[in-house]
Amino acid sequence: MEVEFRKQDKDCTQVLKNHFEQNEYNGERLDRHREDINASNKAIKRLERHLDHLEAKVKIQEETIEVLEGVVENQQVVMARFRSCECAKGRTFG
Repeated sequence: MEVEFRKQDKDCTQVLKNHFEQNEYNGERLDRHREDINASNKAIKRLERHLDHLEAKVKIQEETIEVLEGVVENQQVVMARFRSCECAKGRTFG
């Protein structure tokens, strides 16, 4: 009977040792996953900042286009008025 208890005790000890080793391994894996997640989160934040910057650039470009369209319209109005002027008669414009 004592031999049987020793065998059970040895078996239980081995099971506990295996569980401990598995927990250690899982803890290390969890740490690596956390590091990967943190790195991914940092990359996402960098990309979000870059996207914000690009969106701001696009907005500025759209506003510039609007201003330039207004300038073109004004130039067309000025040219039309100048062509209708007496001083412009007989002249050619490009």
